Amino acid sequence: MNSKKKSTKDYYAGDLLVVGITCLIFALFFLAPTLFTSEKSLIEKRGKVEKVKAFYTRVGSKGHKSVKSELILNLENDTRNYKLAKNIEQRWNNENYELIEKELKKSGKAIVWIKKSEQSDMEPEVFQIATGENEVLYDMDDVKSELKFLFPFLIAMTIFAIGIYLNTKYPKRIKSLIK
Repeated sequence: MNSKKKSTKDYYAGDLLVVGITCLIFALFFLAPTLFTSEKSLIEKRGKVEKVKAFYTRVGSKGHKSVKSELILNLENDTRNYKLAKNIEQRWNNENYELIEKELKKSGKAIVWIKKSEQSDMEPEVFQIATGENEVLYDMDDVKSELKFLFPFLIAMTIFAIGIYLNTKYPKRIKSLIK
């Protein structure tokens, strides 16, 4: 009976190890590059606004439906798509993206900041958008705002999950480390 309990405990501990490693990989490879981008590593692209459009798409995952808001910006003589996207749950409008669209159409010119390393990408990550008159409409704080909470949460989940795994696999060593 005792060996069966231990194997079940080991099974779930192994799952926690996978969860911990997944959280760490996601935090380091998907969130950290954006979160720790500095203004020095950005370049600006200027140009006339060829096309700017805010639109909404219904998306779903495992029965949960929500709305994705997107803003696509194209500059004249530039083949790149500058895109912002955000899940806005059940709402059908994103005032921020609609304001950006309206102001860029009114200005007719735009300045977009992207990473130097992504300047040859067709859809580089956008860190800041301003009108041709340097009125900032979207800045780095907007990009990083959600990540400021998600990154530490994922790191905490990594520590918790791997800690539980290590405590299950090596309880004597963990207890001796704590003392």
